[in-house]
Amino acid sequence: MIRLSLLETALLLGAYVALAGCYGLVYAIARLQDSAILRRAAAIVYALHGITAVTIVLWTPLEIVWKGLIVASSVAFFAIPPITWRHLQRTHESEVHQ
Repeated sequence: MIRLSLLETALLLGAYVALAGCYGLVYAIARLQDSAILRRAAAIVYALHGITAVTIVLWTPLEIVWKGLIVASSVAFFAIPPITWRHLQRTHESEVHQ
């Protein structure tokens, strides 16, 4: 199995975080604009995030606990934007009805 260096691991972790943020941003814009193309783009960004997570788990020298955190975080990152969007919708609906 190929092991990556510290610099490569750091770059992968940076890409992992950046892709998670991009997924949330594109997801929110897609919902705001009600755009099918942007929804697909959000799915593609999340898929790239997932590929990065798999690469980190399989080829970096991180300890198993950190790799578990990567997997758990990826699942959470998938759920956070829809949950946040629903919360914002409820918040704004309650403001309109007051």
